Amino acid sequence: MSEITTRAAVSGGDASPTESAAFAPVALTASTTALALGASALLAACGGGGGGAAADATTAWPATAQHLAGAGGTAPAAPSTPPSLRDAARFLTQASFGPRSVDEVEALRSQGFERWLWAQAQEPTLLHLSYIENQRSRETDKRVTEEMSYEAVWQQWLTGSDPLRARVSWALLQIFVISNIAPDIRPHAMSSYLDMLNRNALGNYRQLLEDVTLHPAMGYYLNLQGSEKEDPDAGTHPNENYAREVLQLFSIGLVKLNADGSSQGTATYGEDVVKGFAQAFSGWSFGGVNNANADNFHGADENDERLWTRPMQPWAQFHATGPKLLLDGVTLPAGGTPQSDMQAALDNIFNHPNVGPFIGRQLIQRLVTSNPSAAYIARVAGVFNDNGSGVRGDLKAVVHAILLDAEARGDTAASQPRFGKAREPVLRFAHVLRALGAKSENGRNNIHYLDSADDGLGQSPLLAPSVFNFYSPNYRPAGPLATAGMVAPEFQITSETSLAGSLNFFSSLFYNGGYGWGPSRLEFNWAPLRALATDIPALIDRLDLLFFNLQMSASTRSRMTTLLAAISENDTLDRVQAAMLLTALSPDHVIQK
Repeated sequence: MSEITTRAAVSGGDASPTESAAFAPVALTASTTALALGASALLAACGGGGGGAAADATTAWPATAQHLAGAGGTAPAAPSTPPSLRDAARFLTQASFGPRSVDEVEALRSQGFERWLWAQAQEPTLLHLSYIENQRSRETDKRVTEEMSYEAVWQQWLTGSDPLRARVSWALLQIFVISNIAPDIRPHAMSSYLDMLNRNALGNYRQLLEDVTLHPAMGYYLNLQGSEKEDPDAGTHPNENYAREVLQLFSIGLVKLNADGSSQGTATYGEDVVKGFAQAFSGWSFGGVNNANADNFHGADENDERLWTRPMQPWAQFHATGPKLLLDGVTLPAGGTPQSDMQAALDNIFNHPNVGPFIGRQLIQRLVTSNPSAAYIARVAGVFNDNGSGVRGDLKAVVHAILLDAEARGDTAASQPRFGKAREPVLRFAHVLRALGAKSENGRNNIHYLDSADDGLGQSPLLAPSVFNFYSPNYRPAGPLATAGMVAPEFQITSETSLAGSLNFFSSLFYNGGYGWGPSRLEFNWAPLRALATDIPALIDRLDLLFFNLQMSASTRSRMTTLLAAISENDTLDRVQAAMLLTALSPDHVIQK
C-alpha cells in the first residue's frame, strides 16, 4: 500500500492570512490504483469529489505520496573521501535546483552523492491534485482554476523535500509534453498528469510509457481519447496524432541510432507503421464510465472532474481488429483486443534499441550538459538496457548513471571542451527563490504565467508552445556553435527580446524583494547576505558558492567588486540587490558548467 499523508490546518479556511500558523498531522492510505492518478480516494481525502464538489476547508496542503517507485534498498555508505566543495555545488545544480546554503553543500559532502541519491528516492512527493482540491475554498464558486495547477508545480519546487524527483519529472514533462497554451486542458488533468510523472520519475520507463499513454490529459492533448476504428462509409480512420508523437518524440525518434546516439542514416519507421500504431491504440476513452454503452465513448460529461484523474479504459466496439504493422516488421495478428494490442504495441516500442540512447541523451541534456560525448550516451544507454540486475528501463539507475558519470563529476569536468548547458529560465528563477529563502505569509505562491519574453522568462511550466516543447534537443544557433557541430537547446528561446525581458524580470524581482502579491507573495530573506555585505570579498565568495558553483570568472568578480565598492557599506540591502542582479545576468551563472 502506498501511503498518503495530509496536514489539517488548525486555523481553518484557506483564505485566511494566518492559515499556516499551525498544522496537525492526519494519516490516510490509498491503494496503488487510487494513487496512480489520484482518483476517488484522493479526492475524498482532500474533501473533494466529482462534479465540482467543494473541498473541506479544514483539510489543507500538503498531502504527500510515499514509498514511490525507486524507493527502498540499502543506504550506500558515506564516502571515504568526500567530494570537493565545487563538485558538491555542481552536483546540486544538476540534480536539484541549486545550492541553498553553505550548510546544504557541506552536508552533501559528508553524505556523498550516492547516499544523497538513495535518500532522495525515499522522500515523499507533494500531490498536485491535493493542492488544487484544497484551493477550491478560495474561489467564491468553489471551482478549480488552471492557475492552481501552475501554483502546485512551484509548491513542489520550492517546498518539496524531493528536488531530485522534481527535476527529473520536469525533464520528463519536456519529453512527454502536454500544454495548456490553448488553454483548454482541465486543471485536474494537468495536476494528475504531474502526479503521474512524479510517481514514475524514478521508476521504469515501460510503466511510464503506459501511464502517459492512458492518461486522459495526454489522450485529450494528442487525440488518443475517443480515437476509433476505421469507418469506410464515413471516410474516417483512427487518429494518428498520438501514434506519430509517441514514436518521434517520446521514445525512438526518426532515425535508427547506434548505442552511442549516432545516426545509422536510415529511418526508424514509415507512414504505414504510424497507421499500424494508430489502429493498435484505437478504442480508448474516459475511465470510470459505463463502457458497455456506446454513447459514452464520445458522450461522457467532461465537466466531471473525476474523468480527468483516471486512466482511460477500453471500448472493444470501437477498436480496430485487423492486423497492425509495428516497428521492425512486427505485425500484430487480427482479432486483438484494445488491451492486448495496446500492451503489444507499447512492448514493441519499449524494446526498440533506440530508446536507451534517445531518452538517455535528452535526460543528460536536461540535467548535465547539452553535448554529451558519444561514450557518455553509450554508458547511459547501457544502463537503460540493463541496470546490472537484468532490468531494462530502470530510470533511477539511468539518473544515477547520468549524475555520477565521470564526464559529469570532478573539479575538472566543467573545463572539458564542449561541456555545459544554458540554465533554463524557470530553473534559474527557482534557484533564486530557494537560495534566498523566499516564503509567503500563507505558504502558497501566485506564480502563474512566465512565458512572456517581454517581461517574463519566455518559459512557464505546462505552457510549452507545442508538443515539441519550448525548444528542440537538436537546436543549433547560427555561429560558432553550429560551426563546431554543437547544439544549445535552451538558446531557441533566447533572443534580444528575451534578454531584455530577463533583465526587467530579475531587476523587478530583486528590487521589489520578492515575487507576487497579497498573502501569497514570496518575500526574500535578505538577512544572511546582508550580514556579509560590509565585507565585499566575503559576500562575493558566498554568491560564488551559491550561484556560480565556485566557478565565478575573474572578470565577473572584478566587475562585482567595483560595483559593490561604489555603494555605501551602510546600504547593505542595495549592495546585495545589485550583486544579485549582476549574478542573475552573468554568463558564468547562466551557463551551467
